[in-house]
Amino acid sequence: MKDSKCSKNVAEEARANAMQQQIDEHCVCSSCSSSGNDEESSLEYKILRGKDKIGENLIEIICGETKILVELGKALEGGDELSDIEKNVLNTKYDAVVVSHYHSDHAGLMEYKEDCPIYIGGGAYRIVKTVSEYRGKNIASNVVTYQNGKSFSVGGIKITPFLCDHSAFDSYMLLFEAGGKSVLYTGDFRFHGRKNKQKLLSRLPKKVDTLICEGTNVGSQKQCFSESELEDKLVDVMHKNDKPVFVLQSGTNIDRLVSVYRATKRSDRILYEDNYTALIAYAADGKIPRPDVFGDVYAFTPRALSGMRKELFFKFENRRGWRQIKKNTNFVMLVRPSMRGYMEKLHKEIGLQGATLVYSMWSGYKENEDMKTFLDRLKDLGVEIVDLHTSGHASEEDIELLKQTVLADEYVSVHTCPNSVE
Repeated sequence: MKDSKCSKNVAEEARANAMQQQIDEHCVCSSCSSSGNDEESSLEYKILRGKDKIGENLIEIICGETKILVELGKALEGGDELSDIEKNVLNTKYDAVVVSHYHSDHAGLMEYKEDCPIYIGGGAYRIVKTVSEYRGKNIASNVVTYQNGKSFSVGGIKITPFLCDHSAFDSYMLLFEAGGKSVLYTGDFRFHGRKNKQKLLSRLPKKVDTLICEGTNVGSQKQCFSESELEDKLVDVMHKNDKPVFVLQSGTNIDRLVSVYRATKRSDRILYEDNYTALIAYAADGKIPRPDVFGDVYAFTPRALSGMRKELFFKFENRRGWRQIKKNTNFVMLVRPSMRGYMEKLHKEIGLQGATLVYSMWSGYKENEDMKTFLDRLKDLGVEIVDLHTSGHASEEDIELLKQTVLADEYVSVHTCPNSVE
């Protein structure tokens, strides 16, 4: 028994060492302190994941005995299984987790972390909560919301969130300050959306010790034209004929939803939001196009609903069923790959030859089997596929402008492809 126990301990130690080695391989460490003698005045950061990877940032901010985890995302291609690094951060005791926005590669593990406060923007939290409830899950009660420009403290670290533009609603840059030192983390951002970039740039600090900046588009050929330009291009598509126009976009891309709605209104059409997107728009609140406020926006459901989803759908006064939709084909409809059966049914009733589907997402999603099957089927039905998308991330020019505005002693790139930044 003693030998068996000893072997078990050795095996566990080996697994722990292997896990730590994997973490170390992804880890970049630095201190912003000018003096190593005073532990409490030392502001340090440690990049656990994201240095040579698009998305999935996991960053530690440390000052003395205070340790904060920045972002709590799920690997984009990890499936339901947790990686060793994800298991490690979930098992590590932090004083707090601070999340910049709700995309799953930044917030996808929130439901698993219950042993410390999780800070996230108020609007972002409403969307996280809505998505979780829609999927039959619950968000833990340890979530604390923050607001634009209002600083808060965790231990000896002061944190200031700055609202920025991104394809996720209510996204923030985060400034960490302690011991006279500072780290600005950009999260995901861009300057070609609908928010005023000068308003953000004027509020950011002019000097920091370390700037940790996203670099998704560094070295890429992705298009980064403005949302206003995209809106104009959508209007051109909608004016081609009076056939239906379908838009395939992320249900949580609120900026894109606004662009689609504005183009729809300019084209004298009505907008149909599927029940999922309508709930996201409702959670975003404010002036976001949604069926409970806008008279020319209607909720629809591509399939029979039951339980909580049915109750939520019938809360929308502006909703239309199958018979009403097919009466007038001069509409714009948001669709998803899971709606292939609905589209086939619509084709039998009104014919979709000459209709248009606007693909307004990252092109890489076309490699997914469900997306490929959906798009191929629509082509078979005579639907024209038009690619019209602009990146939700900063262009190289955006990044350079930020670096010129916020001077830093040290510049670190995350959320980027290997070797794209020296």
